[in-house]
Amino acid sequence: MPVGIEARRARRRELMELARGFVEAAKGTLGPITAWVYGSVARGDFNLWSDVDVLVVAEELPHRPQDRFGLLLEFAPARVEPKGYTVEEFKALLARLDPQLLGALRQRELLADELGLEGELARALARRRRGGRLVAGEGPAPGAA
Repeated sequence: MPVGIEARRARRRELMELARGFVEAAKGTLGPITAWVYGSVARGDFNLWSDVDVLVVAEELPHRPQDRFGLLLEFAPARVEPKGYTVEEFKALLARLDPQLLGALRQRELLADELGLEGELARALARRRRGGRLVAGEGPAPGAA
């Protein structure tokens, strides 16, 4: 295998480890979370200047976006770009098949799923591919927003 390919794979592993370290550090304060890497690192088209986009869903996050971002940055090493939603916000975005969220998470790497949201995300992506139509037995989980 060419050296360039191995070097690129090694660099991706390094970036994924940065993201995993961020998630582990965040769990101590945020409690159970679900988190994904998305963007160029997940797609594999990252470059030398790319950051690692990490989406975090947690029960308790500050209401104000600037406070939320500030809290997430406390755990983020350089090159990790965090974004966060509460469980309720995330489920509401899934329920309305939010194109920005689903487009971003179409290609993703799961880092943690302590809240059991990966399956809900996969179902929302499948619904979006079907034009928003539900199939038998599918629908929001009990108590979902």
